[in-house]
Amino acid sequence: MSDKQDKKPLHPETFFLPPLKMFLTFFDKKEHEREKKKKDVEDQEKATEKDVEKLIEKLSEEDE
Repeated sequence: MSDKQDKKPLHPETFFLPPLKMFLTFFDKKEHEREKKKKDVEDQEKATEKDVEKLIEKLSEEDE
C-alpha cells in the first residue's frame, strides 16, 4: 500500500482556463485600433478640407 501512495505525482495536473476578461480585452484592443484609424482618417480629411478652404479664400482675395 505504501508503494502505491508514494508513486502518486507530487503535483496533479492543473488545467488553466484564462479569465474571460483576458479574451474580451484582446478584442477590445482590436476594436480600439480600428476606431483610432477611422478617427485619424476623419481628422486628416477635415484638415485637408480646411486647407482647401484657405486656398480658395486666398485665391478669391487675389482676384479682387
